[in-house]
Amino acid sequence: MDEWKFDGTGDEGEEGEDENGESSWDFGGRTASIFLIDTAKEMFEAPSDAPEDEEPPFKRAVRAAHATLMRKVVSSDHDLSAVVLFNTKETKNPIDFAHVYVLQELERPGAEKILMLEKLLEMDDNKFNKTYGHSSDASLQDALRVCQSVFSKCTSRLAGQSILLFTCRDNPHAADDQKQRQARQKAKDLKEAGIVLEILHMGKTFDVNKFYKDLIIPDEDEDDEDSQEKITLADPTSRFEELMERMRRLDHKQRTTGRVMFTLAPGVEMSVGVYTAVRKMTKPYKMKLWKSTNEELRYMKKEFLEDTGELLMPSDYVKYQVYGGKSIKFTLDEARSINKVYDPGMKLLGFKPISSLKPYYHVKPANFIYPDEKSVKGSNKMFAALLDRCLARKMAAIVRLIARQGSSVSYAALIPQQEELDDKNSQITPPGFIACHLPFADDFRKIQLKNLVRATTDQVDAAKAVIKKLHFKYAPENFDDPVLQTHWRNIEALALNRLHLEPVTDYTLPNNELISKKAGTLLKTFQDLVYPNSYDPSHPVKKQPATSSAAAAKKVKPDPASIDVETMAKAGKADKLTVDILKGWLQERGVKVSGKKKAQLVQDVLDEVGQ
Repeated sequence: MDEWKFDGTGDEGEEGEDENGESSWDFGGRTASIFLIDTAKEMFEAPSDAPEDEEPPFKRAVRAAHATLMRKVVSSDHDLSAVVLFNTKETKNPIDFAHVYVLQELERPGAEKILMLEKLLEMDDNKFNKTYGHSSDASLQDALRVCQSVFSKCTSRLAGQSILLFTCRDNPHAADDQKQRQARQKAKDLKEAGIVLEILHMGKTFDVNKFYKDLIIPDEDEDDEDSQEKITLADPTSRFEELMERMRRLDHKQRTTGRVMFTLAPGVEMSVGVYTAVRKMTKPYKMKLWKSTNEELRYMKKEFLEDTGELLMPSDYVKYQVYGGKSIKFTLDEARSINKVYDPGMKLLGFKPISSLKPYYHVKPANFIYPDEKSVKGSNKMFAALLDRCLARKMAAIVRLIARQGSSVSYAALIPQQEELDDKNSQITPPGFIACHLPFADDFRKIQLKNLVRATTDQVDAAKAVIKKLHFKYAPENFDDPVLQTHWRNIEALALNRLHLEPVTDYTLPNNELISKKAGTLLKTFQDLVYPNSYDPSHPVKKQPATSSAAAAKKVKPDPASIDVETMAKAGKADKLTVDILKGWLQERGVKVSGKKKAQLVQDVLDEVGQ
């Protein structure tokens, strides 16, 4: 889930990574999410102090679920999601609990599910009351049990299960202590079953301490007595943008590149997960469909021996290395074992000040390191202690890292990262280590530049001033690929029968107006110091004509009389000669050349010299 806490939660599924740092997914199971939405009357009433254009909490919850499904289609279309309403008058669920309505079963996101939520958004209160109805008698325990039954019906392998509860009522069972106890017990049962419960509380006056804080506390057997007080609960959201931002963080599942043992010293080990921090997003592969049924085609690739037609098996293949003029053969297993220098894992080699790490050390995308309490108990505490000391002393741990079987050896610097919260107490940056892969000696190149012109001190100062003025904190998520966005907009319009496409804003293009407003004077100063007076940055660059000496050298042709055709023919360079030279040389020896092409002329020359 999004909130990275040292409590053993955080990662879902498995992810592989190739040698270039790009991720390749290994199937570790689908992630499943259920949107559990309260439909009590209060959810359909906008707060009295809310702006006129603000939607009631129920509309915001449905809109958040709709936006999440739209995002899942693009980012993780194999994950599963469901929508369950509680506090409805009507009942529809597999275990027949009152006032709980399963609107959408646990399935992959698709056009039908998205269109159903759009119809629900367009539905007015009267029509909703006739179709589903309102109530306030639903037991939260029953709603959670229905969600658990929805998960249990799923036949797919699940790597993570989560329930996202939307409500604006902070004390639903105020007059019934038994229902409150049942809800708390059910929340503990869900946690033991590996189902994560997240509360998306809405409304400025929502008090999470009245009831819902007890549903998301850690286990009672925590070592710290006041562990409850250590949990940072996010403040309630009152705007749709805040709700969506929290939804993105909660719904995004973290998948590991690998789980390895981190050896600090002989006999001192902990388990950590290695996560991909940034990966390249590409267009999905084309899927071949059968034209009559529109079903996906499955194809198999088999290779046969050309001489006999015998089917080749993987054991029939060998690799070879030429050594001493001979082909030394290796089986595939032997070739793999050559690359295996160390077993997968991470070993601490020492510490270096963070200031000693240079930006140009970057060789491939960094990884994120986080403890894995499920594999080795006590990893959280050991990891937290190491992180705390590295932050206090501003030191980076130097490690040898092999993320998984078959990966190449990498030396990395673990840069400590402190947890950051926004003004709503929602986590922005998780605590952990950023594993920056270090270059080897042969990764550095010595570049020799000739005819260098050194910038003057004034020019350097002017450039620094421009950079300082235009500097901003870069975040990859703020810059969408316009080509990818256009591709998905077209698919969305086709799947949802849209007549008009939403315009795609290209944020990768420079905002010249804003740049001129912020640093126009500084840019003009830099231009005057570096470029000549006649320089116009908006004018297209003209190609420089070739210098007179180069042009003259190009035009100079060799004298045919000075070329020794016989010597060049014996050296195997007859095809390098021009047709005129070949014809002239052959005519001197009485050979007919009329109507012959260059290949024939070359052969005649070779015949004449006896080659």
